[in-house]
Amino acid sequence: MSETYSERGRLESALGWLVYALGVFLTGYTVVYAVSLVGGWPLSGLVPEPGWVKRDARYMILFFGIGIALYYLDYAHRTFRNESADVGFAAAESSTTGGSIGDGLKRVRQTWKRVDPYVALALAVVALLTMYHVYTNFTRLDEDAYILGYTTTDHLVGVVLIALAIDTTRRAFGTVIAAVAVAAIAYAHAAVGPRLFGVFQHSGQSWEQIAENGAIGISGVYHETLMGIGSTWVAIFIMFAGIAKAFGLMEFVREIGTELGTSLRTGVVQIAVISSMIMGSITGSAAANTATTGSFTIPMIKDQGVSDDIAASIEAVASAGGQMLPPVMGVAAFLMADIVQVPYLDIVRAGIIPAALFYFSVCLAVHFTILKFGWISNDLSSFRWRLLLKGSHFVVPMVVLLYTLVYLRYTPLSAGMNTIFAIVGVMFVRNFVVGVVGIGSDEVTAEVLGREVRGDDVLGNLVATSKQTVDGFKQGGIDMAPLVGVLAAMGVIVKLLEGTGLTARVATSIVSLGDVSVLGFGGGLVIVLVLAMIASILFGLGMPTPAAYILVAILVAKPITELGTPPIATHMFVFYFAMLSAITPPVAISVAIGSRIAGANFLDSWHVFTPIEFLAEPLRRLKTAPSI
Repeated sequence: MSETYSERGRLESALGWLVYALGVFLTGYTVVYAVSLVGGWPLSGLVPEPGWVKRDARYMILFFGIGIALYYLDYAHRTFRNESADVGFAAAESSTTGGSIGDGLKRVRQTWKRVDPYVALALAVVALLTMYHVYTNFTRLDEDAYILGYTTTDHLVGVVLIALAIDTTRRAFGTVIAAVAVAAIAYAHAAVGPRLFGVFQHSGQSWEQIAENGAIGISGVYHETLMGIGSTWVAIFIMFAGIAKAFGLMEFVREIGTELGTSLRTGVVQIAVISSMIMGSITGSAAANTATTGSFTIPMIKDQGVSDDIAASIEAVASAGGQMLPPVMGVAAFLMADIVQVPYLDIVRAGIIPAALFYFSVCLAVHFTILKFGWISNDLSSFRWRLLLKGSHFVVPMVVLLYTLVYLRYTPLSAGMNTIFAIVGVMFVRNFVVGVVGIGSDEVTAEVLGREVRGDDVLGNLVATSKQTVDGFKQGGIDMAPLVGVLAAMGVIVKLLEGTGLTARVATSIVSLGDVSVLGFGGGLVIVLVLAMIASILFGLGMPTPAAYILVAILVAKPITELGTPPIATHMFVFYFAMLSAITPPVAISVAIGSRIAGANFLDSWHVFTPIEFLAEPLRRLKTAPSI
């Protein structure tokens, strides 16, 4: 038994190194691609310029394959690590199983739990093999195959690519969006389409055509908008967030929150809103933001005496709204800029007022709630402003981001690249000043090959900062990997729905509602907008906001613009309600995550999480709150 655990430990260690290397490579690959687009191939004269520098599709093929492989390897590594922690409990539990049906199901689950990480390892290898096939046959698949036809191997690879996208989505984001992808494939097949009725009926596609449209025809999985924007604009900012975390941004936000908690009457609660708002803008996922920032903000809020369900609700609502907060606005904003075909800065401008109104109402609701129940800080002290100096270096990359994005009007990819270079350069200077020169009370340390390296001298300082930078590259790649699968799955859904003609028929049906009158008065647009609101929330139940937005943008937003509404206003409208779906019952994915962290009952939190209930809180608190 001990030998088995020893082998498991060696495998876990090897996987850890492999995940680390692949995470660093994925971030480095993205940054090098950004540099190549802006200034040309940086290794000219040393290494021949690769084909993916000039062809976005080739870059996406490698990005998808590496990202999927990284996700599976990281999944297997985390599973092995958790098993090592729980091995004693699992052994004791397995020894007490009986012969009932329930025990039989438990044994099946335990068996699958042991097998699952090995399946993930196999799928990681499959992802790399399919990447190799598509990349090496790119010219034929992109050009000649349309005329000469695809081979049986091509079709099988296409099916495997679609399956990989759906499986990674299921593992990372749950069964809802994966089920939508499976339903889209079934709907597109010839066995289903001709048997439907009305607007849903179509001639159908064979499995070979689904494989071609969904992946192997350099579409679907490699959708030019979804994977194209995801592997560039989105990836560069997700990776910047990972680098910032490795350099201590989260720790700095936590320290500021703790300090402000002793200086404000409402304590750390409002600071939790602000920190979740800022991080939500970068991550672009309400669920991910609730899980990351909530892991330290929710315990801080509870320590102030706030009840479990209220603490979880505050974090979930604040995390959801960050996706519409400029200047980054999360993943969906980048997709919106490409779909609407406007500069990204126009999307940022459109998001300022809605984001301000959203967080103003959230802060009011939080303020009056804390005052009503008396969850206030009594032992107040003045804020130590010198604490802000510890994070003053983080101002530089944010200034670079705003300057390049707003003033110079660079693309998000170029702006993100320059921001990454800025934060890395600033950290080298900051660590030298703190560690070698001795200005400040912080220590510069990093763990290299199991040994702690101190940055008290020049060499040690360079090694420690370099290790922090590489750690940030690794974290950025790992944070991006789950999004690769969901963007690919959404590409399959969009391509198949467009191929069946459903999007065009739904658009025609929606436009026809513009002539409908309500009680003799013109009200067609109002009806369409209400239906769009409902559809945006329903599509978003259980889905990440980018996936929900893509569906409503394709099926709903486009036909609404044909009724005369401004395109940006229309897309912001459906995006807003797709965003709120993360905190809307009955699914409310952020509710589940926040409740689990807070130790609250999901059903008890359900009422608090409803957006109308939470955002209308100030109106009810005004009569009952003590004087402010």
